[in-house]
Amino acid sequence: MNIATSWRKRAFAVAAVLISGILAGIPALGQEKLQKSPGGYHGEMDFPISWKHYYSYAEWTRIMHEIQKKYPHLADIQSIGKSRMGRDQFLITITARTTGRPEDKPAMWVDGAIHGNEVNGITCSLYLMWYLLTRYDYDGYVHDLVDHVTFYILPGLNVDANESFVRFPNTPHNPREPYRPEDNDGDGLYDEDQTEDVDGDGELSVMYIEDPDGEFKLSPDRRRFVPVAGEKEDVRRFRRFGAEGFDNDGDGRINEDDIGGPDPNRNFPYGWSLEDGNPYPMSEPECRNVFEFQLAHPNIFASFHYHNTGRLIMFQAPPESKPRNQSPEIQERRQEMFNRRLEEMKKTNKYAQLFDRQVDSKYQHDMDVQTDIVTVGARLLKDYRPVIGGLSGQAHAATYYMMGAYSYLIELWGRPVFEADEDGDGRVSEEEYLKWIDLELTGEGWIEPHHIRHPDLGEVWIGGTARKHIQRTPPARYMEEEALRNTQFVLYCAGQFPRVKIEDVKTVPATDDLCWLEVVVKNDRIYPTSSDRAVALKKDMKDVISVKTSENIALVDIPEGETLVDALNPEAQSEVVSGKGTKFRLKGNDSRRFCALAKLEGSQGWVEFTVKSKHGGTDTKRVTIKRS
Repeated sequence: MNIATSWRKRAFAVAAVLISGILAGIPALGQEKLQKSPGGYHGEMDFPISWKHYYSYAEWTRIMHEIQKKYPHLADIQSIGKSRMGRDQFLITITARTTGRPEDKPAMWVDGAIHGNEVNGITCSLYLMWYLLTRYDYDGYVHDLVDHVTFYILPGLNVDANESFVRFPNTPHNPREPYRPEDNDGDGLYDEDQTEDVDGDGELSVMYIEDPDGEFKLSPDRRRFVPVAGEKEDVRRFRRFGAEGFDNDGDGRINEDDIGGPDPNRNFPYGWSLEDGNPYPMSEPECRNVFEFQLAHPNIFASFHYHNTGRLIMFQAPPESKPRNQSPEIQERRQEMFNRRLEEMKKTNKYAQLFDRQVDSKYQHDMDVQTDIVTVGARLLKDYRPVIGGLSGQAHAATYYMMGAYSYLIELWGRPVFEADEDGDGRVSEEEYLKWIDLELTGEGWIEPHHIRHPDLGEVWIGGTARKHIQRTPPARYMEEEALRNTQFVLYCAGQFPRVKIEDVKTVPATDDLCWLEVVVKNDRIYPTSSDRAVALKKDMKDVISVKTSENIALVDIPEGETLVDALNPEAQSEVVSGKGTKFRLKGNDSRRFCALAKLEGSQGWVEFTVKSKHGGTDTKRVTIKRS
């Protein structure tokens, strides 16, 4: 189906806009908003944003509110609740109000940065918001999606820790958790001995102390601390002390009581455990606000959760069936067959995916759907690898297993294997890493070892590590391309939400006044109208086909179930449409045949079929019946 073509047929006014030559860098020209050329303007400068910057909470929430004011017919903003420190968790809802209420359309949920240091998830979420709103009048594909789908976008989930990571000195790995006060060292005080920027350079690195028995030395280029070659090597030696910080409570230890509570992505109910998600499920208000919103919006059909690091497409697969007792020889043979099959598939599609997971037959369609989706995701994201996601109290596990919505956890960026791996071994050595920093980042991103006077430890050396925005979060120059590719994947998934259509209504005369009506209903998208998991949870709402007639036509009662309209074609079984409507479920790329028997009084009349689907929309088709 050509979405752009169908969109162009819509009866809406196409306005002319004057593009500023100063802003857009091109001469001021009048042009239609609908863009037909991939080399043309798609609304980017209608609301210009720099994507080469990590925004603070105040900055990115201001961007959200300002863009909503520019597109009030497409976007609303609300706070779904407050964080432990009182910050609003702002969510933007995007859909065309002219085509229906947000809650009446299938929805895509997107959140970013459940871990405080994973703020490139905020960027990807904001980029999706911006892309949908600015391109709506220019891009037929986006226009159709925003007409038919609701997007719930929560750019920052763990807003307190997100703000700390962006604004203050931190390592690439902290802070991650919500700011629940904890007494980590058991001294009756809370969070009193945190990591701190000892040398005042705006970054947190590692401290080393000179020690004749130390295990480290400076590398020949004096940029790293590396292990000594052996006990007899005669070099200046250092002992690694730990992350930068002071002894704030005078107990002789440093950084032993840092900020942070439980892992927020182990705090959701499904698969929760005390070990990782303490003190109890949904203890953190940031997580609870999200889960309560999702439960109150059953129109959420799929979800994306932006994390880092590792360039992974983690998808929720159905539960495994009970393992079979197989001998090691059979298991080995089975694995060989699996590997050969995948190798053959990749001969025709290098992005082909296959997963060695046995599921119950009632979940097989979900497994097939997810495999198809992440295969395209691997192509769109290029260097991302699809894997099956975890279950231990994670948000995306709760989305699928408790709500029946398809879910994806995207591990963004990671060590720059794609960019820096020169020998193609799939790894980045320290030498390749530094070469990438020197050449592609022109030296940005590395903390050179240097020594200072520490009030508790005396002389210490600090450095030999990457700066904050270079490991888990990409340098600014890489951010927009990553955000664009991830937006394309989200839009592809939304574009594969089910769309029910009455493909054909055929009349077959039976007698002078009786006529069979055969109806074909189709869903040509990858996703079914409800997931296998939603069916198992009894959270699905069946699709319904119903029929209306003109006053001079009556439907003949036929026993419910399948019947045969054409005796010469026994395979063309059709399900009878009852007077109260017939319920069914369309799988992905699926069609169903229905029939009704109509009795006509007079020369002609009409019969109208309507199919309604919670996630697949509504379609109606009317046909005229004439006496033979």
